[in-house]
Amino acid sequence: MKISQNNGIPIYKQIADAFRTDILAGKYAQGEYLPSIRELAKDLRISVITTMKAYEQLELEGLVTASQGKGFYVNAQDSEMLKEQHLRKVEESLSAAIEAAKIAGIGRTELVETLNTLLDMEDMH
Repeated sequence: MKISQNNGIPIYKQIADAFRTDILAGKYAQGEYLPSIRELAKDLRISVITTMKAYEQLELEGLVTASQGKGFYVNAQDSEMLKEQHLRKVEESLSAAIEAAKIAGIGRTELVETLNTLLDMEDMH
């Protein structure tokens, strides 16, 4: 896991984002425990409080559950919920792309053509 101290994104959010991505991608199985809070804090050379905040964020989102004395384990992922979370990420990315296109003076037609070109390139792989 790579954490950047100076990219403007809080460290706890970077950690939560990395675990969220891994959980949604199936890199952690249902019931699998995340690294212990102390272990992760030590590995990343950050505060235990920062690590705890990241895990609590994941718990609020329903991705993990705290188990007294054992740590945090991954919850079963509902396929509809997973799809909804991926859709939200797609919408966020497309919104950012639209905003960047506005700043660059790229119109709707050119933006749609660019998206279609990227989709076509992806289909070739």
